Amino acid sequence: MMKARLVLKNSEAKVLECIRQFRPISRAHIAVKTGLSKPVVSQAVERLIREGIVRESKKGKSTLRGGKRPTLLEFNPNWKFVVGIDVGGSKIRAAITDLDGNMKHEIERKIHRIRSVDDLVDQISSLLTDMKCHNYELLGIGVGVPGTCDRNTGKVRYIPAFDLRDVPLKKILETKFNVPVFVENDVTLNALGEMWKGAAKGLRNVLLVALGTGTGAGLILNGTLYTGARGMAGEIGYLVTDWSAEKDVEYRFGRLERWFSGYTFEQFLKERRIRSTLNQVFEKLESHTDFREFFDIACEHLALAIANALCLLDPDVVVLSGGIGYNQYDKILAKIEPIVSKTVPAEILEHVQFKRAELAELGVVMGAVCYVQKELFVI
Repeated sequence: MMKARLVLKNSEAKVLECIRQFRPISRAHIAVKTGLSKPVVSQAVERLIREGIVRESKKGKSTLRGGKRPTLLEFNPNWKFVVGIDVGGSKIRAAITDLDGNMKHEIERKIHRIRSVDDLVDQISSLLTDMKCHNYELLGIGVGVPGTCDRNTGKVRYIPAFDLRDVPLKKILETKFNVPVFVENDVTLNALGEMWKGAAKGLRNVLLVALGTGTGAGLILNGTLYTGARGMAGEIGYLVTDWSAEKDVEYRFGRLERWFSGYTFEQFLKERRIRSTLNQVFEKLESHTDFREFFDIACEHLALAIANALCLLDPDVVVLSGGIGYNQYDKILAKIEPIVSKTVPAEILEHVQFKRAELAELGVVMGAVCYVQKELFVI
């Protein structure tokens, strides 16, 4: 039987959020910041202390009039722990963190060939066992997968890298580990991770563009993950930037990805029998004339796709992530910024920042940790 979740009243959730954000803080200041009455605040604090998620700490300063020094309250990040998992196409990464996202244990492994749901579950389970999850009181497990998800059921609709469909991953892992499990698209969680701990910290409208083997986007609108009616929002790789492009595009790759993606770049090198790796080519880009010219065109298409997204969403920040987006950020930005500047109205552009992802390979893991907490209480 699954462990009972902590169910908070609205007032208790507000108080917890306030303590977490402004710690250490007195009961009186909580009442001021939340607009709740002092008796309601006191009742909420009493419950949170009883549960162990909040604790009393040091004494605060007296007011100018003197009087008793107030007891300050602080959030207890070690109340419970969270597991974040990033299932990639070739690697799987996981970490156990406290509720502030401080790492307690981290592990990464190459993925052995996955041919079935059991193969996927076995590799995730093996990782969790090796991290000694049983030694921690877990709040929940968050899993990022390279595919589309139904966030209501936790079922993964399709994972192209493994050709798996309709995987009830949430149900399977909850049964196996007896804690709440939440499953979401990896790029979506990457955006959440960057908003919580990375390049988009403190911002509420985020467009994260992941440039790796494929091209995708994660969206946060008004501080909330936006995944669309069926969890398909963010498929920026399917945006059309040139209708005259070849029509025989593989189903799993969109029209933008046909121009800008690690897969397309690798194919370009393969067709021309260039033996250098993609990273090596990028390091000596000026000496690879053919690839440089193709990369210039690819960046034009990427710039137009981002320009379209800016006009539609009006975000605070565009974060470039993924293996190519992170490692080749300067080269990409130098190509796309002039095009975006010529295309997007100044009223939108003047408020938009372009940033390189800060969490690198931990973006999805941290997003998964954040996602669990958002689903179970407040963060």
